[in-house]
Amino acid sequence: MNEIEAGKCAGCQLIVHNIAESAVLARRYHVKVVPTVIIDDEVKIEGRPDIPFVCSAETYAHFRQYYPLKS
Repeated sequence: MNEIEAGKCAGCQLIVHNIAESAVLARRYHVKVVPTVIIDDEVKIEGRPDIPFVCSAETYAHFRQYYPLKS
């Protein structure tokens, strides 16, 4: 999570949930591994992404293309 915190911009909000205490969220997002990062209900990253977390339009577009949240 430190990597995500370091890569987010001032306008972003990071909310961390303990899946052991949030079974509803785990089911909603089909969490099977930890860490899993959900961004704007559009991106789901399981484990480490292939590029660093950096707050930019390019990074967000990459994540949306390669890590789409499949409901």
